[in-house]
Amino acid sequence: MTSFSALFKQMFVQKRRYAHLVLLVQTFAVIFMFLMDLITGNNFAKGFLVFAQNSHPKFWDMIFALGIITTAIGDLVFLGLLCWQNEKINLSQTWHLIPVFDIKLWWINILTSMVQCAYIFVIQVVLGIIVLTFDCMSYGSNFFKLSKNVGFSWSWPDVIGVIEMLLYLIGLVLIIFCFVSFADLLTRTITDQLPGKNSTAIKIFVMAILVIIGVTIAFKINDQLTAAYMRHLMKNSNGYSVDTLPMAIIEFFAGSIILGAINSFLIEKFVEPKIR
Repeated sequence: MTSFSALFKQMFVQKRRYAHLVLLVQTFAVIFMFLMDLITGNNFAKGFLVFAQNSHPKFWDMIFALGIITTAIGDLVFLGLLCWQNEKINLSQTWHLIPVFDIKLWWINILTSMVQCAYIFVIQVVLGIIVLTFDCMSYGSNFFKLSKNVGFSWSWPDVIGVIEMLLYLIGLVLIIFCFVSFADLLTRTITDQLPGKNSTAIKIFVMAILVIIGVTIAFKINDQLTAAYMRHLMKNSNGYSVDTLPMAIIEFFAGSIILGAINSFLIEKFVEPKIR
């Protein structure tokens, strides 16, 4: 049997090139938008500026603002690339020829994608902090003073809030990966049972129906659980504002475990990988 570390490293290296590609494209996008701003005099990222809201920003302020915009777009593109790569591996006969259980292969596939998201996120955060530091220095300020001005005091409640947000993002990405695999694997299972030749149009149609049904059910369950959670918090919060992030985090991770179990079953019993 192939070891976990060897298979993880092989998948990680294959997917890492997408992270480098997105970072490279993002860099060129920031440079292009910055040059266009110099030429046209328009502040493309005015709403994201840290300083100089009422005047033309300095070099680092503009770079940081453009970085925020391109990061949001780049991360969505990267998430889509990873979803595509995950399903390509799930349905690849070449990968399934490796002496490892199909269920283990699927979970390593998801785990490497999660690590890739952390990989690109850390790089973007580090670069953002560096640029923001230079930006603060150019205005005679510093990073810690800026954090206090925006209401972040580095106290334990603020740190807990950051941890909650990180867990929320992790859970959101995880359930997206699991749901995409669920929709793709279930579509393959259904279409493989249909008589005749299964065209791409039929597969897309079946997947669209499954996605609509799945999203509708997920929203209904979320509404019921959130309402029950809110009622519970309101009874014990004495009228103060309530935090619904913990409930969302629990829903994401619980949903991912359930979908992961279903996906593992589908891969093991029904889905026939193809050469690709």
